[in-house]
Amino acid sequence: MFTTRRFIALFILIALLALAACAAPAPEPTKAPPPPAATSAPAATSASAATAVPVATKAPEVTKPPAPTATTKPVSLRMAILVDESTLNPYTYVLGYPGWNMLNLVYDTLLILDADSVPKPWVAKEYKISADGKVYTLTLRDNVKWHDGKTFTSADVKFSFEYYKKNARGRFTTPVRDIVSIETPNDTTVVITLPAPNPSFIYEPLADAPIMPKHVWENEADPKKVTNATGSGPFKLAEYKAEQFYRFTANAAYFAGKPAVDELLMPIIKDPTTIFASLKTGEIQGTIRELSPELVKDFSSAADMKVQRGAGFATTMLLFNSERAPWDKKEVRQAVGLAIDTQRLVDTVLLGFGTSGNPGWLHPQSAFHDPAVKSEFNVAKAKALLDGLGYKDTNNDGIREIAGKNIEGTLLVYSNNPQRIRAAELIAAAVKEIGISFKVTALEVNSLDAKVWPDFDVAKGRDFDLSMWGWSAPVQVNPVRMVQLVHSDPKIGNSNVGGYKNPAADKLGNELRVTTDAEKQKTLVRQMEALIAQEMPFVLLYYADGNYVYRTAAYDKWVYQKGQGIFNKLSFLPGVKP
Repeated sequence: MFTTRRFIALFILIALLALAACAAPAPEPTKAPPPPAATSAPAATSASAATAVPVATKAPEVTKPPAPTATTKPVSLRMAILVDESTLNPYTYVLGYPGWNMLNLVYDTLLILDADSVPKPWVAKEYKISADGKVYTLTLRDNVKWHDGKTFTSADVKFSFEYYKKNARGRFTTPVRDIVSIETPNDTTVVITLPAPNPSFIYEPLADAPIMPKHVWENEADPKKVTNATGSGPFKLAEYKAEQFYRFTANAAYFAGKPAVDELLMPIIKDPTTIFASLKTGEIQGTIRELSPELVKDFSSAADMKVQRGAGFATTMLLFNSERAPWDKKEVRQAVGLAIDTQRLVDTVLLGFGTSGNPGWLHPQSAFHDPAVKSEFNVAKAKALLDGLGYKDTNNDGIREIAGKNIEGTLLVYSNNPQRIRAAELIAAAVKEIGISFKVTALEVNSLDAKVWPDFDVAKGRDFDLSMWGWSAPVQVNPVRMVQLVHSDPKIGNSNVGGYKNPAADKLGNELRVTTDAEKQKTLVRQMEALIAQEMPFVLLYYADGNYVYRTAAYDKWVYQKGQGIFNKLSFLPGVKP
């Protein structure tokens, strides 16, 4: 076991290493937005019926590990995180990654994303969807227990969804907001009726929203004050010290079998140099933070370590404030996009460990991506667009003017993200070639968010010119979530942080979010992809690969979840194949 004394020793070492560290602060993990306010759902009644998204209604295969013997050595794993995720309940966790992933160690969802990021049955061992796509009937497992030993029932599901409706938390409230009714005819059956088909419903809330124990939460008026971390997940939150560490212990009674790790310790180490120095010395054995590109070769050659690499679906983009001139003009946004060599950013900033951005949003590995939609680097074409608008450099200072004023803007970037700062600097140099001036300004995370996404509510406006921005991997997993990025209604476009408005995008989005026919949905997604590429409410710069390093002797059963990385519930349940 990792004792308090050893923790003190670890943090003394961390402090000493931090003094010697010379690298920039750790990048802020990409924010996860609230899910779309789509009111649509698969019209399939079985796994064999035609659906717009992969639907599996069969329960996962569970191969429970052998029972421990008296000589079995407990597995204790130390895995560093970058930030304090607070008291870790559905209302207090901070970031989409790793906060939501940590939350999922303690709580369960009805469905789960498998290694290919496809929703599969989990606590709900099966589900059926009515022919009209409006009614979901879920059958729960009868052997699921809360950490305090009480039985998990349909009443907990009904309570949780209704609690999310009543007590807003964007990520979980939006997808349950329009539910017409939730019925619980018995302890293991939940019947949910929607007002319209919703192809996103199996992703959010079914594979996303944590189910909370009614007996713990029902008398809590302020969800942010709940410190009782009772869940039904594979781990129990045994100890939390603010700004220091989390300690999780295995739930031996977990329905899918006891986790392969007995104790998971997650010290909070905010400096990346300190993190990887601690990994080299063995004080920690893994980290949720991806390796920076320049470290991949070094750690890959270490005999006692392993680097798992895979495509990352988290996005890095240049975001325009489409409500502020001149970024409200499509031609200006297009000119900026044409001036940026996104492959050069991948080669220079990521050292090749990534994929050049698709201007239509979707990662090229998405099954919905249209290969005909590609990025274009063309400085001459960019200049011609600005010439066509009459924007000239009349005073010969290298910057074009509009009504006598230089075309310039402040480009905001997180001060703790060296990769994005470097990318911003390269972008500023690139747009200067076409006569536009960007002033790169680094801000602390909360200060930048307050300007771009105040209170995480797009209805509250925005106060910026341009910003380096990004969304976490799950936003790419569900293609219908494209709608939330560009729809002008804040209730639907609740991730439209740039304030983009276009009647054509709204019309297409309204159709896409209620379409369940597989072929029609794919057609609509590709139409939306082409529209985004043409309108450029943002410039998708790149998708960084995930490079995760760990000590193989400590634990080597990690599951790389497509587009999202190794830190997920399945990594600790090697006998489960949902």
